[in-house]
Amino acid sequence: MMETTETIQKPKKKAKKTRSPFDKEGSFKYLQRWMRRIEDKIDNLGRRQRRIETGLDLGGYLLHNQVFIHDTVCKSEIDVLILEELYSAGEDGELPRDIAVVLNKRLHSRHWQPWHVRYALKRMNRKLEQEANEHIAEKHGLRWALTPFTRKAWRLTKKEALEAQQH
Repeated sequence: MMETTETIQKPKKKAKKTRSPFDKEGSFKYLQRWMRRIEDKIDNLGRRQRRIETGLDLGGYLLHNQVFIHDTVCKSEIDVLILEELYSAGEDGELPRDIAVVLNKRLHSRHWQPWHVRYALKRMNRKLEQEANEHIAEKHGLRWALTPFTRKAWRLTKKEALEAQQH
């Protein structure tokens, strides 16, 4: 018998096709997971930004002024009128009923009720709580009064805030 030096070679296997996660999970689940990952990154950025702002505030480098309050919480001219009325009322505050009467006189209407004023103040409190971790107004019995933070910020103009930062 004759010996052969040739070895039998096995046929080469085809390369496996790799499937993308999009194909494995399905388009809907993949996109949901992808969006959740993006939302988590955005939340982390928001937390970092709040931490930086808190540090700046504690160091005295971050001053809030009337423009900040107006841009952050005031949705309409009604909100501005409510804040002006509370600012002029002083530290004792004012009843929502009295604020509603003033709004109706200034706007020549009979639409504004005390519950409208309370709702607007609570909405503004929520917005400022999210943005600066402060409140616009607080209740003193049945009256609403501006917080010291808001009184200080509402009093400062943009020019005064810049001057205070430079000193």
